[in-house]
Amino acid sequence: MSAVYQKIAVNLEVKDNTELSFPFSDFGFLYGYGLFESIRVQNGKPILLQEHIARLKRGAIILDIPLEYDAEKISDVVTKLVNENNVEDAILNVYLTPGDRGPDPAKLTISNPFFLMVLRQWPSYDKNKKVTLDVRQESFQKTQLDRFKTLSWMKNVLEKNLASTDHVLLYDREQRVLEAANANVFFVKGKTLITPKSNVVLNGITRQFLIDHARDFDSEVIMQDVFLDELVNFDEIFLTNSIRGVIQIGETKTFPNLSSKSVTKSIQDKYFQLTTPSVYSH
Repeated sequence: MSAVYQKIAVNLEVKDNTELSFPFSDFGFLYGYGLFESIRVQNGKPILLQEHIARLKRGAIILDIPLEYDAEKISDVVTKLVNENNVEDAILNVYLTPGDRGPDPAKLTISNPFFLMVLRQWPSYDKNKKVTLDVRQESFQKTQLDRFKTLSWMKNVLEKNLASTDHVLLYDREQRVLEAANANVFFVKGKTLITPKSNVVLNGITRQFLIDHARDFDSEVIMQDVFLDELVNFDEIFLTNSIRGVIQIGETKTFPNLSSKSVTKSIQDKYFQLTTPSVYSH
């Protein structure tokens, strides 16, 4: 079975994936010029879909990529896509590029943006499994463009592949903690959650959900600079991303006492309680 489900949506038109031709001239393929979102589909419903659409729209404005579809239309097509693929649990990938480049590579004129939605098989993650975490300086310096979820995701892939552990937590040349290669990070001190403040880090959807709903988690969330030598002062650590939600850490290399414990577990349970939809009937 292919990892990609049969029905896809191209510019909000649902069609068979065999109808999609190779993007020889697309800005996204040629230059990595574009945006994407990865969205958890659970019980047939996309988790925090409106938040993902809003982030995509914000990024499209900054990167000057027209996105003419409103959130309601996008949501309707997502529902149709899920239903036609008969999906309960999956990953929904949404891609936006400026579309095809003209014949003259010196003229980067945007005329027909490309908006693609694809459902992929769910990898069957165990939410209770604790992962291992390495901590090291970033190999590729981040810039303000890294605040956006662009198709130029190579730095994140390479950082992840360089790690011998499940995940890697990165810090910059000033030893300021940034994020994991594909997740945001939170530290726990008592009932306070601390997440690094940075203008070169992607503000993840799950991260922002915890910030916005801090009261529901019986916690205070603080965004501040966190430096490497401060990690010994924290009680717990956990990661967040849109696919796995709250990720427990079993071991942090060079910081043997820093892992996920009872507070992280309660936050994880509450997050899934707040975001898991009721069983969906097709």
